[in-house]
Amino acid sequence: MKHQVHLKWLSALADVEAHRIVDLVEGTTLEGATLGYAERMSIDEAEAFIAELSYRIAKGQTLALVGIDGSNLVFFCMMTRNPMPNCRHRAELSKGVVHPDYRGQNIIPHAFREIVLKAESLGIDQLVLDVRAGSRAHLLWQRFGFKSYGVLDDYARVGDEVYRGHFLVQPVCSLRKHVFQDSSSMESS
Repeated sequence: MKHQVHLKWLSALADVEAHRIVDLVEGTTLEGATLGYAERMSIDEAEAFIAELSYRIAKGQTLALVGIDGSNLVFFCMMTRNPMPNCRHRAELSKGVVHPDYRGQNIIPHAFREIVLKAESLGIDQLVLDVRAGSRAHLLWQRFGFKSYGVLDDYARVGDEVYRGHFLVQPVCSLRKHVFQDSSSMESS
């Protein structure tokens, strides 16, 4: 069933949205996604995550793109511009997540279009991110043209397990080609 998802950039973080974001991150973590948490956030972790995100949005350090279907928050991604004067052409994407019930419904290409437009409007020319090696997210980022520029063997630890991570990069102009000119090949995302 196709859902009607509306994408929007948050200018502030309301309590309801904040808790929905935590629920979305936790829900996908519990079903196997790797978003920096191996299990449900503690109350303190959730409050710290919300406080930090709210602060960063209010200060203009981080932009938050959300996808909403009715009252359901079904997509979330953060874009954080590098604060250094010589590096303001770069932004980091993080916590890109789609609710499992909404996968395969073309949300990702539409979200990337919004990210391209916002990045271009802010003079951001390069997007970077990091991801656990071999994860579903890693494969998805690569599918949209992100390339590895480094690997860290001890990237993440869950219990006694050590995971490799990839650091990925893509020029905004290249992502634009993927999501605006190649939109027919992205229909299954």
